[in-house]
Amino acid sequence: MNKTKELQNYIESFDTIAVFRHVNPDGDALGSQLGLVKWIRHNYPEKTVYALGSDDHNYEIYDAMDQVDELENFLAIVVDTANRPRVDDDRYQYGDKIIKIDHHLIVDEYGDLQIVDIDRGSACEIVTDLLREMDKSFTPEISKMLLSGILTDTLRFSIEKTSGKTLDSAAYLVSQGANISMIQQELFTQPRFIFELKAKLMSHVKVKNNLAYLFLDAEELNSLGVSWKDVKAQVNMMSNVDEFHIWVVITENTDENFEVSIRSRRNTINDIAESYGGGGHRLASGVSGLTRDQALSVIEDLAKRSLEDYTA
Repeated sequence: MNKTKELQNYIESFDTIAVFRHVNPDGDALGSQLGLVKWIRHNYPEKTVYALGSDDHNYEIYDAMDQVDELENFLAIVVDTANRPRVDDDRYQYGDKIIKIDHHLIVDEYGDLQIVDIDRGSACEIVTDLLREMDKSFTPEISKMLLSGILTDTLRFSIEKTSGKTLDSAAYLVSQGANISMIQQELFTQPRFIFELKAKLMSHVKVKNNLAYLFLDAEELNSLGVSWKDVKAQVNMMSNVDEFHIWVVITENTDENFEVSIRSRRNTINDIAESYGGGGHRLASGVSGLTRDQALSVIEDLAKRSLEDYTA
């Protein structure tokens, strides 16, 4: 039995289904979660389906999460989450069955069914193809959710994992009613405070070798009047400078730990993230919960890597 059929059988055999994703969600996490939830509700209206996790993000395109006090006898589906500690809402572990759908490097083999394709640019692309294979109907809203995640995680079809399959999945979602122009406006049109934030942050960017980095502790964040999450989200503002091979944002969070978001044009970076307990993709990785000294050490490691020849 192929994995698409296994997934469909699990969905059809449970009356209650809860879909989870990672903490600090991005567009791919929310898009794959809500796209799947809306698809199940549309095609199996007799089932009870929840999208669970916090609403701790700045996207206005996505619905609020469901609030559920009691959850039992349910199927847990976890999307876009490489390892168990990053799942937002630990009740996923109490699912009668657990399904993992992901596109990150495999660092934690959890779940009764694992559908992982590290060559895909987004979890939404994987979910789209799985649902297409089940040969049931899509709606414009379902398609909108899934296309939003493809657009955000591929940086609007610009990363190296953008493939013919990616474009085919996106084209299918457009054919099912997703308005790519409106979605892009909703996702990427920024409020004035973000524009002003970027202007402030530019003066704090430092360069070492071919590494550009922002390092802001709690005191500096307070003086700028911004949150660490708002700053973290601006990591790609340094991506368009030819001499910057790697760029990173390091911010002190409310727990007095440092969060690290790393991006690269071609140099491999996930191994450095993994050496500090983090991970991710070859060119997009992150680390959480570091001390100041560890965070500064990450900068040194990335600065050295930025001088190396591009690696595959």
